[in-house]
Amino acid sequence: MHKSITHVTYKGGARTRRSATAIVAELLEENFAAVQGPVLIAVGGPGGTGKSTFSRELARCLLHASVLTLDDYKTPREVRHARNLLGAHPAANRIELLREHLLLARAKKPFEKPVYNNATGHADSTERFEPSRIVVLDGEISTYPEVRDLVDFSIFIDSDWKTQLATRVSRDITERGYSREKAVHTFLQSNLIEFEKFGAGSKSWADMHLHCRDDYRLVIESVSEDLYQRFDTILQKDFAAVDLSGLVVAVTTPFDSSLAIREQSFIEHLEMLAAAGVKRILVNGTTAEFFSLTPQERKITLEIARQYFPGVIILHSGSDSLAMTMDEAKRGEDFGADAVVALPPYYFADAPQEGLIEYFNTIGQNLEIPFLLYNFPRHTQNPLTPEILRRVEHFGIKDSARDFSLIEHTPHYFVGGDKHILDAYAKGACGWVSAQANHCPGMYVKLGQALVQKDGERAGDLQREIAEAYDSPSGGSNISTIKQVLAEKLPGYPANVRPPLR
Repeated sequence: MHKSITHVTYKGGARTRRSATAIVAELLEENFAAVQGPVLIAVGGPGGTGKSTFSRELARCLLHASVLTLDDYKTPREVRHARNLLGAHPAANRIELLREHLLLARAKKPFEKPVYNNATGHADSTERFEPSRIVVLDGEISTYPEVRDLVDFSIFIDSDWKTQLATRVSRDITERGYSREKAVHTFLQSNLIEFEKFGAGSKSWADMHLHCRDDYRLVIESVSEDLYQRFDTILQKDFAAVDLSGLVVAVTTPFDSSLAIREQSFIEHLEMLAAAGVKRILVNGTTAEFFSLTPQERKITLEIARQYFPGVIILHSGSDSLAMTMDEAKRGEDFGADAVVALPPYYFADAPQEGLIEYFNTIGQNLEIPFLLYNFPRHTQNPLTPEILRRVEHFGIKDSARDFSLIEHTPHYFVGGDKHILDAYAKGACGWVSAQANHCPGMYVKLGQALVQKDGERAGDLQREIAEAYDSPSGGSNISTIKQVLAEKLPGYPANVRPPLR
């Protein structure tokens, strides 16, 4: 008999800087570091809670991991229909075959797994499955009693029934061609009857509980008492102070020929920057063409950055509406940004100073992560002033106007531009934001190292090298030029920009 596990509530879920997936991955790597594998990780819970998405992301975060999709082990549709069963019922699944394959996986032996075909309603083919060091079992039945003795670690993902309903109805209509009535009926029987009877109890057995919010962000809800005691450092270290000083790369947003975001190119770019030693990036800034991104696209770029960039992420949330700026800022806080920066509203030129002070204070007072102001009067026609900086509680400013007189009025000053980095540092700046570093991050990283080491001669040489590169035909902060050079250095990266840019 398997006993229920004593759990403790995880307090870090609401404000953690990293995604729940990244935290779980680090915990698993640490927990099974001495185990050669295969290690079987169950990801269970009711349908419509994001298990498959989480399982794929978890496998990407782990070393040598693969996903075994348990939906492929369904019995034929006609058999289930004849017995009035849906997928959450144990008898609707080929449990014995699954157990046979899990035993082979544990023995490091490959096997031919079934491939279920939604169109025909049965598994009409197989494919070879080679067990990795870690095998993630994605499916409701992964935490059921019938397979628990073969599982090394279990994760239960839950959500409120409205989120489950919305997800399942959308999926069944889009992917399976169900009518809305059939999709709702399927949800009622599968989630509220079958899973409640056969699967809900497995939550008390799972080592970790995640909760899928209505915006589909996963947060850690609770962990077993044993895990909490052994890995409290991993679970709590996100609350250490964030170091924002030094180089910040204002990343570009890649668009394909139809001007949709090309996610794979964005991922490859982030990985290139991280490999070059870049520790901090600015997402959805001017260089990213934020002015042409929809709110959903701005969310996508942040989520990808948080998933694939291991360093500090500063999110630009500015818009011409306080409500929209607030939404972006709070989304950034919720989805793992380390800091938020915002421009003044940029439609109404020469806005009243009192109005700008109220605007920025409304944003900053509702955030629990560092809040920076963004000075770019050439575009906003609303320059930041010493009075605004004095009366707005803020962490620092990103200054694309290079107005060094503002340095003494802000806690942390970041100069926007490549040719005046040392000038800004000499007057008290703590960092700089570069667009050109997108395609030549190496010398910028070296300059940051020279500044930390207080090597003035080396820093001077690098500043001159950067200035010369900036003045070259392929240099500068022109977004189109940056993308063109980046496309030459990163194969497959698209150089497209959205109108009105050319």
